[in-house]
Amino acid sequence: MDAVVRTAQYLAGIVSYEGLWPQLARLVRNFFGADVAAFVAREAEGGERCLHCEPDCPMLVAACAEASGLVFESGFLATEAVRIPDPHEAILLPIGRERQRTAYVLIAAHRGAMELSRDTLDLYLALAGLIETTLDRIASQHRFLSMADNVPELLFQLVEHDGTWMFGYASGGARAALGVEAQALIADPAVLFAGVDEVGHKRLLEALQVCATGRRVHFPLCWRGPDGGLRHLLLDAVGATGELGRPVWDGALRDISEQVRLEEESRRNLLRLNKSMEDAIQAIATTIEKRDPYTAGHQRRVADLAAHLAAALGMPDEQVHGIRLTAAIHDIGKIHVPAEILSYPGPLPEIEFALIRTHPEVGYQILRSVDFPWPVAEMVLQHHEHLDGSGYPRGLRGDEIMLGARIITVADVVEAIALYRPYRPGLGVDTALAEIEQNRGARYDARVVDACLDLFRRQGYRFPETVDPGRLFARPAAHRKQEG
Repeated sequence: MDAVVRTAQYLAGIVSYEGLWPQLARLVRNFFGADVAAFVAREAEGGERCLHCEPDCPMLVAACAEASGLVFESGFLATEAVRIPDPHEAILLPIGRERQRTAYVLIAAHRGAMELSRDTLDLYLALAGLIETTLDRIASQHRFLSMADNVPELLFQLVEHDGTWMFGYASGGARAALGVEAQALIADPAVLFAGVDEVGHKRLLEALQVCATGRRVHFPLCWRGPDGGLRHLLLDAVGATGELGRPVWDGALRDISEQVRLEEESRRNLLRLNKSMEDAIQAIATTIEKRDPYTAGHQRRVADLAAHLAAALGMPDEQVHGIRLTAAIHDIGKIHVPAEILSYPGPLPEIEFALIRTHPEVGYQILRSVDFPWPVAEMVLQHHEHLDGSGYPRGLRGDEIMLGARIITVADVVEAIALYRPYRPGLGVDTALAEIEQNRGARYDARVVDACLDLFRRQGYRFPETVDPGRLFARPAAHRKQEG
């Protein structure tokens, strides 16, 4: 039994296939007292090949290879007397790597014709099990190292030693991720750390210093390699406890430079697409202005007020921008109405007024096929709807009307009452505010009305005399919720 214990301790130190069979043969002779120790493998094309035999003797090698054939066929332990050249009692044990069918045969022979005892056979069976476990472990490690060296990521273990982080392990993926050899990182961790930019270096060291089992770090790094090339890396690591209780980080570094490049290219393409879309909206607004300068001025002022109201309600900047753009063309449907009706100096006859009331639907038809990132066409369609259902063209009520349309409605009403119309002079801001205040919660959204009253009465908002188209279509600053 002592031999089995010492064997287990010895096998624990074997970590590779290099010199494996001679080591195992010496172990069998030294710990178990065998006079002959050999390992035989079956070749793919048939026949048996002796991997190692001690002592090294051609006659012994041939005899061991011949004797092992029966075990390969049956997969069972066998004992027999072999003459090599003196009589030896030999035990032949099948060994299956990773518990598969017989891959090797261990032959341990003792000089003399005396049959081996049951206890001796049991010890050899225990030895075969230990060798199988060792082969399984080495195969598993070999597979991991092979995989780690062939994936395009640097798999690593960082070990803290006297306040300095060293690479205890670095995979061959260092070549793909960093363009350097793994051994260069193990020899000098500054190859990695010195190349990280100042912000990333500080963040990395702060993260590494707080090493706790199970704690994960996950963030990008900008790294300039020894060749001067800039790479974007993604660090993903988990804190653990290594040998002697030292903190370690097990993780991976992946080169995401191509992903960053594609994301930046996508961002630029999106900006160009948005610019093209907004140029198209501005062209539409300009077309309306050429046909009817009054309507264009009205839309610009409504757009300015609507954007202020949306910001005051705490809407995200992107939604504020969409409402501003929608309000800038909310009356596009009036392009369908003859100019003489739009500028008619008095109350319109019923037929002509009915024609004007079609402009939300016409605007919707014009815009619905355009793929805006906001529901522009629907807001244009709804900008004359009222909460109580008294609006047009659909007579929508309450929450059936989207918030953007409610905002444009209030801005439209206030501008229309306060300022000049072809058929009457402007009635002033106070009159306009009185109208929305009187119908707060009935026709008009209460929150929007409250924001509008606060904007004019407390913050002193006034309609601009003119609105610069560049300002009209500019996006709001990301840090600002309200202009003015």
